[in-house]
Amino acid sequence: MFKKSVVVGVSVTPEAGLEVIQVDYATKTVLKYGRKEIEYNLVRRDIADIDLFKQSLIDLLEELEIPKGADLYLSIPTVAFKVTDYPASLDSLQIESAIEEELFENPYLKDYEACSSYATVNSTLQFNKVAYMAAQKVTIVELVLAIKDIGYNIKAIDTSVNSILNSLIYMDRVNTESGTNWVLLTIENNCCRILSMLGKNYLDAFEEQISIGEVLSDAENYSTVISAVEPILKNLPAKYLCIVSKTNVISAEIIANKLNYSAPIIYQEANVYRKDDLLELAPIIPEEYAKTISLDVIGAGIYANYIETSYLKFNLFNASLGDLYIMEQPPSIMNGKIILTNELLLTWFIIFVGVVFGILLLLFLLYVSDKRVKEQTISNIEGQISEIDVYLNEHSDISGETFDEGDEIRLGLVHNKNIYSYYTIVGTEIPKKLWLTHLKLGDKITIDGQADNLESVYSFYRNIKDYNPNSDITLQKLGLAVKNSQDLSDFDTESILTSLNADFYEFSISNDVLQENTGADNKDNKDDKDDKERDSVPNKDLID
Repeated sequence: MFKKSVVVGVSVTPEAGLEVIQVDYATKTVLKYGRKEIEYNLVRRDIADIDLFKQSLIDLLEELEIPKGADLYLSIPTVAFKVTDYPASLDSLQIESAIEEELFENPYLKDYEACSSYATVNSTLQFNKVAYMAAQKVTIVELVLAIKDIGYNIKAIDTSVNSILNSLIYMDRVNTESGTNWVLLTIENNCCRILSMLGKNYLDAFEEQISIGEVLSDAENYSTVISAVEPILKNLPAKYLCIVSKTNVISAEIIANKLNYSAPIIYQEANVYRKDDLLELAPIIPEEYAKTISLDVIGAGIYANYIETSYLKFNLFNASLGDLYIMEQPPSIMNGKIILTNELLLTWFIIFVGVVFGILLLLFLLYVSDKRVKEQTISNIEGQISEIDVYLNEHSDISGETFDEGDEIRLGLVHNKNIYSYYTIVGTEIPKKLWLTHLKLGDKITIDGQADNLESVYSFYRNIKDYNPNSDITLQKLGLAVKNSQDLSDFDTESILTSLNADFYEFSISNDVLQENTGADNKDNKDDKDDKERDSVPNKDLID
């Protein structure tokens, strides 16, 4: 449903004409490639026929099946390129004005309004080192309109000098470690460009016009190049020199062997002398294209990915084009701090959809949970209703009209009269200095208690018998409470007297046969114990 935009590199060079490429940045593989011959005006450094450029571009994009709406990154031949120092006090507008004044003196731009782009490559307390490139504004506008008219999105316009550098770095053909000083020599059909580099940054730039061609002998052509570059190179000591030849007239390998330089020389053929492919090619690309792919078009093809980590963010498709540029830019918010690109809008849309889906899922789970609770509640109520229905069916013969609360109470009193009577006695007829320790009321009655005198026990027993003469309860147990349960035979006379000196009496009133037997046994045991005590105590009057 959501597809990432197709990215295509397009370049125009005098040597290769018009090229279109699609590169897999991660695997360094050319997925699609095509080229067509178009004329380039070396005298004006300009595309000779914009209409031919437009039609050739349409044909290539259709042949390669590049969909409408794809993002195009364009590289054009370098018209003007310079590295210079400006005072650190200048702001961006002042730097742009200074660049504009310098471009008035450029022979290729003196009759045209210039479109420029610059990057600060180094800064000190006194100066900012700035590299800038420029081209005819009218040409840039026509290129943008042509690309827009055929249904594609122009995203950036770079120039040959920077595209070549980016390609060499991308393909690991040069060492650009931080602090490495090196020199790049590029040979074209009408000029030699010498770039002094520090890592990936420009330190200085020189351009020497040359006149070479097939009408001259090889010796004349190579002599012309060496004579143009050697005076400059001897003043640019570096760790190494890299030579790139774009023209089919000059071999970079031969120049490397002929040139005198104080450091090692490496070379890269970008012409018919090339022996190795620059990148891996997809199987669908014809074999004859392997030797024609230029460094310029590779630089355009990788621009979208490479620019994210590059220090040199050149782009002639910028605000200097006025409304044409502004209309093509995505909307922004927060004073331009957030650019609403398609990728950002897509990300926000996915996040929004995710949040909405999460909320809906949460509501659904809450609904399902609430539904289950309600269903369980309904099931419980239905169960209670079923139980009530069963009870009503079982007691359908009972009529509410015949129910009498008084009769029910009287009936309950008849069945439980015996128990109620004992509750009344216990609550109202307990003498002073008597207390109960156990009470059991039911079919069998057991009342246990204690008193500090015998009269209270007998009084309580009489009250029970008077209140319920038909009761079969009896006084089953009555005697002194014993403080110690040890065998008295182990003690002397004084200890026995102290042990039997009880402060209260214990009694048990019951109609329970088991309790009665137990009580009788206890009584017999107590009598036997009393007899033993009488035999062992020398003075009975003391015990009494």
